Amino acid sequence: MKFARADKVVLTILVLLHLLLVGLLLTRFLNFLFVDAALMVGPGSDFFSIYEAGNRFLHGLSLYVKDHAIARAPFFWNYRYLPFIGYSAGALLSKLPPFVAYYGWIFLNECLLGLNLYLTAKLAKTAKVFLVAAVPWLIFSPYLVELSVGQWSFLLASLIFWSIYGVLKNSKSIYAYVLAPLVKPNAFILLPYFLQLKKYRLLCWTAAATLITSAPYFWYFHDFKNFVQINLVDDFYSRGGHFGFKSLYYLLTMQYLQLPAAKIWFWVFTAALLIFTLYATFRYRDKVASFALWICCFFFIYKDVWEHHYVLFMPVFALLLIQARATFGKLFSKKLLLLTIAFLLIALPSLFFTEYFFVPHFPVDPEKLNPFFVVLYHTLKISGVAALYLFSFLQLKNAHKKTTAR
Repeated sequence: MKFARADKVVLTILVLLHLLLVGLLLTRFLNFLFVDAALMVGPGSDFFSIYEAGNRFLHGLSLYVKDHAIARAPFFWNYRYLPFIGYSAGALLSKLPPFVAYYGWIFLNECLLGLNLYLTAKLAKTAKVFLVAAVPWLIFSPYLVELSVGQWSFLLASLIFWSIYGVLKNSKSIYAYVLAPLVKPNAFILLPYFLQLKKYRLLCWTAAATLITSAPYFWYFHDFKNFVQINLVDDFYSRGGHFGFKSLYYLLTMQYLQLPAAKIWFWVFTAALLIFTLYATFRYRDKVASFALWICCFFFIYKDVWEHHYVLFMPVFALLLIQARATFGKLFSKKLLLLTIAFLLIALPSLFFTEYFFVPHFPVDPEKLNPFFVVLYHTLKISGVAALYLFSFLQLKNAHKKTTAR
């Protein structure tokens, strides 16, 4: 790939802007942009949930039950993932001082981002397309939230990206998906995608890895009930920092309008969405667009969609832009306008920062403000997901037309 001088300048600006944003985040100058940074207990709180789970495991205790008596981190939430990441990475990290481990984790995420950029360049093939595809990796506000709370969603996004890279390049990196559910069970949303691609060996390895790394722990510690209660309880609610459709649906139909049978209609919507996405995946074959559809589905049906979860769209946007052979001059063309709108709604910070200008005692939980603001606050990002779902479906249909016309 050859870079003209102007291309090198643009790439340098993007990288420097990325590093500036990360630096400002770590020095807490950007806290006012994000609920998780401004109102939660402190930096690294999600990271310390895994850190403390590993610490408890080394003491022979449950991963899923807090024990403040032996805690080393100043604050942390409950551990809620499959056991593997807690008793492996969590245990190793807990050997380090809490904030040394946390900042080391941030550095590792930056290394993962560099690797993802390298693979993106290999897929893009031309400098002009690569520069556009690099933007979702380098300028994406949910990634800053990810670093602030020390989440592991970007590791999940990276594993998924490597796997899709393997699909596109027919390489062994497809097996990165085997590790994805062990980091976060959210990755199971892609099972139908790989089933449509007839990746049966991959699915068998994934099932085997999940069973082998989880069953012995659950058998020994009798903790499966705790895992289920934390993750699978049917619940409808909304919080500042939640950006899934389920939260918006709860606000509109249950809290404000108080519609009868609202829960039932949500599950009808969920079933209809999954059935339609299955139909689209198996009817119209496109490896990138169908992948995007399933990632979008997660944000429509999952109950606890936080802002950091949106890092899952970083590889989605990069791959869609590469597939469209997008350049900066084409982003607002008729062909890519819907994708560009989706990107802006998802990549930019939420409306939380606007509180700074009209709320006397900023920061305040957005849920306590005017209902109109609350609904708008919860609507914008999920509207971006809806726009991306529509764009991806249209891409599927267009790919099908091209195939059948040959």
